[in-house]
Amino acid sequence: MLRAWFARRNLGTQSTYHRVPVEHRYLSSPAAPSEGPLDEEHREARTWLARFNVNTIPKNTCEVTFSRSSGPGGQNVNKVNSKATLRIHTKDFFHMIPKILHPEIEGSRYYAANSKSLVIQGDTSRNRNANIQECYKKLHTTIVAAGRATVRGETSPAQVEKVKNLYVNFS
Repeated sequence: MLRAWFARRNLGTQSTYHRVPVEHRYLSSPAAPSEGPLDEEHREARTWLARFNVNTIPKNTCEVTFSRSSGPGGQNVNKVNSKATLRIHTKDFFHMIPKILHPEIEGSRYYAANSKSLVIQGDTSRNRNANIQECYKKLHTTIVAAGRATVRGETSPAQVEKVKNLYVNFS
């Protein structure tokens, strides 16, 4: 009974799977190891990320607003505007960071597509300054995570030589 149900269920979405014999799988040769403009972008991004820290974020491009926080905290929650919201427009900020990181940052959970800006909130503390610092740390973490996801690590000379030898042996 289950077989008949699965057979009816998959009638419209059948796909064929062809197994390629092992001797026919590797017909094309790998590309020759070369250094192109993309490698230069990765190198520049690596050096920029090495120098980037929370203190190098330009504070004059960020807009910080305060609002009332939610959650536990007693009467302090309803009386004090301690929740910090940091907004930084990409047009003001993207010219400072490597272009290779832009798509990953735009895919971040903090990116607001309508306003084309990063919106980060901090409300873990009752102190405004601590919440502002939390926002800047989240911004730093987001940019560094984008760098780790996008920028390739530097290849050691030994690995480059090994790949060249494999390429020579393969051709």
